[in-house]
Amino acid sequence: MNELEKNQDYLNRRAAESREAGFETKEDKEKAELKKAAARERAETVSKEVKNTKQQIQNIMASMQQVIQAVAAIRAQLQLAQQHEDDIPSVRHDKRRVGELNVKLMDLHSQLDGLKSALLEEEKKRLREEGKLVGDALDDEAMGAVEAILAKLKG
Repeated sequence: MNELEKNQDYLNRRAAESREAGFETKEDKEKAELKKAAARERAETVSKEVKNTKQQIQNIMASMQQVIQAVAAIRAQLQLAQQHEDDIPSVRHDKRRVGELNVKLMDLHSQLDGLKSALLEEEKKRLREEGKLVGDALDDEAMGAVEAILAKLKG
């Protein structure tokens, strides 16, 4: 092989390595974006579940008030002695359900905190890879982006 062929062979290998490295970088970015999108989707799902659970609690509490008032009115009409509201079976059941929903709500908030942490780490990783920010600026920018995502979900 003469010198020209060696140089050409070397350049061809370098070009192939460069294309391969570029493909791997693009693949890594796609994986990071998929992870971020999945975390965002999980956060959105949990956020919706939190809203639904809060609405269920409000509906149950309103129903309990209506039942208590109706029972009190009937007892007044029948001139029965007022008893404790826990004597009403549906109210006992509703209070138990509210307790269960409150436990579920605490669990969902815990999940949201975990998802927020995961989103924050992915955002920091993305910003580090871009290389535009470092230190506190990177942390602040990542936190701002995550807060914006969560605010949009709550909206």
